[in-house]
This record gives sequence, structure tokens and C-alpha cells, in this order.
Amino acid sequence: MNCDFVSALDMLGFSSKEELIGKSGYSFIAKKDHQRGMGNLKKTLEQGSTKSTAYTFLTKDGRKLPAELSASIIKDSSGKPSDFMAITKDIANRNEAEETLRASKNYLEKILNSVFTGVVVVDEKTHEIVDANPKALKTIGASKEHVIGKICHNFICPAEKGKCPISDLGQTVDRSERVLLRANGERIPILKTVTTTMWRGHKYLIESLIDITERKKAEEALRESEEKYRNLFENARDVIFTGDLKGNITNINSFVEEYGFKREKIVGKNMLQFVSKKYWPRLLKDIAKISQGNIVEGEIEIITPKGKTISEYRSNPIRRGKKVVGFQASLRNITERKKLEEKLRQYSEHLEELVQKRTEELLESEKRYSVLVEEASDGVAIIQDGKIIFANKKTAEILGYSKDEIIEISIEKLVVEKDRQLVMGRYPRRLRDEKVPATYEVEALSKTGESVPTELSATRINYQGRPADLVVMRDIRERKRLEEQRLKLEKLATIGEIATMVGHDLRNPLQSIENATYYLNNELPRLPPSTPIPEKALEMLQVINDSVSYADKIIKDLKDFSAPKKPILMKTDVNAIVKETLSQVEAPENVELITELGHLPDIKADKDMIKRVFMNLVINGIQAMENVGRLKVSSKKTKGFVEVSFRDTGTGISRESMNKLFTPFFSTKAKGMGMGLPICARFVEIHGGSIEAASEEGKGTTFTVKLPT
Repeated sequence: MNCDFVSALDMLGFSSKEELIGKSGYSFIAKKDHQRGMGNLKKTLEQGSTKSTAYTFLTKDGRKLPAELSASIIKDSSGKPSDFMAITKDIANRNEAEETLRASKNYLEKILNSVFTGVVVVDEKTHEIVDANPKALKTIGASKEHVIGKICHNFICPAEKGKCPISDLGQTVDRSERVLLRANGERIPILKTVTTTMWRGHKYLIESLIDITERKKAEEALRESEEKYRNLFENARDVIFTGDLKGNITNINSFVEEYGFKREKIVGKNMLQFVSKKYWPRLLKDIAKISQGNIVEGEIEIITPKGKTISEYRSNPIRRGKKVVGFQASLRNITERKKLEEKLRQYSEHLEELVQKRTEELLESEKRYSVLVEEASDGVAIIQDGKIIFANKKTAEILGYSKDEIIEISIEKLVVEKDRQLVMGRYPRRLRDEKVPATYEVEALSKTGESVPTELSATRINYQGRPADLVVMRDIRERKRLEEQRLKLEKLATIGEIATMVGHDLRNPLQSIENATYYLNNELPRLPPSTPIPEKALEMLQVINDSVSYADKIIKDLKDFSAPKKPILMKTDVNAIVKETLSQVEAPENVELITELGHLPDIKADKDMIKRVFMNLVINGIQAMENVGRLKVSSKKTKGFVEVSFRDTGTGISRESMNKLFTPFFSTKAKGMGMGLPICARFVEIHGGSIEAASEEGKGTTFTVKLPT
């Protein structure tokens, strides 16, 4: 390779041309660039030349030197390549400058991107946007690609088509409020500041954009507030004025002319000269309190061209920052009000005796009403919002609550389920003034869960300004009991009539049958031995005789139930009756009779009636066990009573049958008319006692007789 070197000696650190002649060009290029150099050499041979390419050169002393190399082919006269020429250029200083410039640019970009002000760089000649920081892009509402290259007037001050004025570099050429047209068409107010700068021999405009929307809103709000305050100040129907901490009036509204003053003659004067002297000490103390940041108020006497007036005032401090610099006060003329208050006071003194007298009458009336309601024989309650908010003693007593407990209880919880829909349906209709029955019967639910028949009388009232239900509740348990007793007596009368008719119509034929069986029983044994008597005939005679006795018992039971005789009360040992009853009972072999008799006092009772009750219960118990089991009879004394219990281990009684046990003509037996237990209950009730039954199916039944001592 033939090479001409001009400055290559100095660049590579050689002292003479001879040192370079004959050396390969690749010996001066770092190994990492050899492959790239071979590629560029091939391009040079193919294309005739290559552009400058950056390489790392090696100097004579081994230093690495950044340089650019361009190459071309030299052809001879016949057009064939004859020589290769390479030109190198030391770019070490240029790289340093570019690196410095790049670092400076990065530094400036970081600063520009971090500021809270939008900054746009505009070409001074073309007015095209050449750069914009993130804050500016956010303010404009567009991406950088959408903004760069656009005329700045497309976004900023679109109404102004002329160029901004130009001045010396670094000078502010514009600072004004403008309108920015955002990318979405929205217009927002901005504060725009424009300065000039020079970059690489070209002049640019640096435009800073500050969104002042919130400031504008605040200014508008302040303007409106000031306008409202001014209107309020001028149009108020009270005197409003401001003053300094010496009491000098600095401003006052036109309402002061109502007092007879001229507005312009008031401003600048000390307020004390318009106030009666006896009020000066108070006002001076109030000014001292205001200077400490307190609000003051009171009444003063003002001397006006129209005479003296009484006014009330209220003053509050005016602050500049934290410092109190003055006060604002409102003044209201209360002269007429004071006159009226004086008249009212005089009238009140005169009226006081009448009011006291009337109050005493009302209190007495209220006391009588309270006593009447509280001691009423019926319950009285007020219901509002579905809850009891007032109840007298009788209401609480009927429902089994204390007066405190019953307040705030929902009426829904005080009615049995079957009547709940009726009550909850009528209650709101009554409050709406709809026509619903005022009086009806409902079964209430007491605290213990007992169903209490009641008669309600309800009406709509206004209580404490709101609609409510006034309810009068009457306990009708006694009435229901009497009605049941009346029905029972009517039934007894019917049974009595039947018993009389049956007894009259059946006794004669039964007597004839009984006489016939008696005759046959006496005559048949007297027949000659030659005349045989069939054994079956004798059995049938016994059946006829037993049936007559049973029919006679039915007639007797009917009579005893419908028209029992008056008991013959005599001193009686109940335990002795129990023992006598059990001794006369023929118990089956597999039935065990057990007694557990406590110590009982003698009572007054009809021995025959009580014995019949005990006998009936013992026989029922044996029959319930189907001739196998255990019947336990026990007795004990309780408060005011003696109790005798008959507990069997039989099949028990169903819940449905339990409710009908003591109903006439009800029986669970295949044979029986169902009068035994009703007669037992009748006999016990005649003695003032009671009979109760408890049973569990499959485990047995217990009947308990209570007789008063």
C-alpha cells in the first residue's frame, strides 16, 4: 500500500516518514475495530470510496486515539485501481466537546422537566415550537409529537396573529395574561412570560406558561364576596360601621341617616361623642376586649339629632394576619322594643296572679285526670309508631308487666298470633282516619305467655304533635268465664231434661226386666232335676242383669250431673276415703296398687261424693293400663288445699283428647257414655276444689284432685 502522510506523523507520534513506510494500516487500528475496517475496505473497493468512520487508533507509544477515517481508490489512466488513499482526522477534542455538550443538555433537560411551570421553546423567526417540557404539554393537553413543529399561536393567544416584540437577548419581551387553547378545544387563562435566548447562532423565544384558572376563580369569588358584602353593608336594616382601636369611625353605611345623621359627617369622628357618657367606660372596656380578639355585645344609649335612642350592638375584631387592627360593629335601634318590654312587664305583673290562679286550676284538673286514668278499672294506653308510650297501672297488670317494662314494647308482641293481623291491619288505617271498628275483642299475650281475652276500644288522637292511638283495654276473662258458665248451665239444663225424660221412660221397662230376671233366677233352681237348665241360659240371665245395672247407672249419672244434690259437709279424713276406696276395688292380678299418703288435716266434705270421685279415677286408671301395670295413689298438703293424685302407667291420652276430657258425652273407651269424669269434676267443683289431668302418650296419666282445707 502506498500512503502519503501530512500530519499523520504528529498524530501517531512518529518522527519521520520512513518509520511509517511499509507498515500495514491495520497495525495502527485497535483490534476491536479490525473487523469493521475490513468491511469498510471491501465497500471502498466495490464503491470506490467510503465516508468517514470513527476508529480507535494506536500511537507509537501505545496511546489510544479517537479518529475518523475516510478512504478512496485511485485509478490509473486505463481506469484500473492503482492506489488506495486514506485520510484520518483526530476527533479527540470534538468528542470531549460533544460529551460536555450532551451532559449539559441532559442537565438542562432534567431542570426543565422538573420545574412546575410550563416552558415552551419557540423559533424566533418561524414561531414554530421546537421543544416543550412535561408541564407545558399537560397544560396544552397534547403529546410532544402533537406540539413540536406547530406554530405557537395555534395554542397560545390564537386571536393574536402578529409576532411578539423582540428585544435584546435575555430580556423579557412579554408578560401578560392570555388565553390558551387546549388540544380538546377548552380555553383556559394563563400567565405568559416570554424571554429571548441565543443557541448555536440562532435566536429562540423561551415562553413560560402558568395556568391561572384557580386564581381567576378565586378572584371572581373574591369579587362576588366583596360585592355581596358591599350590598349587605349598604342595604342592611341596621347601622354597620368599622373603626380603629381608638374608637374612630372609619366607614359607616347609609342606614345611619335613619338616626338623623349625615353619613359624611360621621366618618372620621370618635364614636364616644355620639354615646351618653354613662356608657363610655363600658365601650372603652369593650374596645380593649376587641383588641385581644374577643367579640363583645351589649346595649347603649345614643344621642341623635332626633333625640336619645336605645340600641343594641355587637362588635367583632378585624384582623390583618394575626394582628387585630380594628373592629366592625352592627347597631340596631331597640327603643320601641324596650317600650313594649316595659308595657309587657307591667302587663305581666298584672297577669301573673291570673296565670298563677289558672295554673293552679289546671294542675288540679290534671291531677284529677291523672288519678282518674291511673286508678281506672280498665287499662288505658297510648300507642305511637307501633309502640306503647304510655300505660296506666291496669294495662300493666292485665299484661303482667311493670309500668317501666311495658313502655316501648311493640303492640305486635302483645297480641296472640291469630289476632295479630287484625290488630296490625286496623292500627295504621285508624291513624289515617279511615273508618274501622272502634271496639272489638282481641286475645292479648301476657309476659308469661298466657292468652288474656280483652275488649279494646281505640280512637285516633294527637299526642305531642303527632297522630297516636288511644286504647282502652278491658279484661274480659271474668265475663268469658261467666259466659262459659252460662253455656254450661244451659247445657246442664238440657241434659237434665234428657235425664228426666230418659229416667221416666226407661225406668219402668228396666224395672220389669230386672223383676223378670229376678223371678227366673229364683225359679230355675226349683225345677225338677229331670229338667236340665242350659248353662248358657244362666249366663244370658246374668248379662241381662248386668245390662240393667249399667243402664240404671247411666240414668243415675245423668241425674247426678244435671241436678246434683247439695253436698252434706262433714269432718272427713281424706286418707281414710282413699283406703276405703282401694279396699273395695277388685284389681286384676297384674295390676299393682301403691299408696303414698302424707299427713293431711281433716276437711269438711261429702264423703260419698268424694269416694265416688276416687272410685271413678281408680277404675279409669286400671282400665287405661289394660289390666297390666301400676297405679300409685298419693296425698299431700299444700297451701290451702289437700291434694290426692292418681298416677297410672297406662297408654296415656292424646293432646287432642286432653282438651275434651271433662266434656259430657266424650269418651275414649269402646264402652262408655263419657259422663264419669264430668261428674267427678262436678262433684269436686261443688266442694270449691279442682281436678287436673296431665298425660304423656305411652307413659301414663295423672289425675290430681284439690280440695280446700
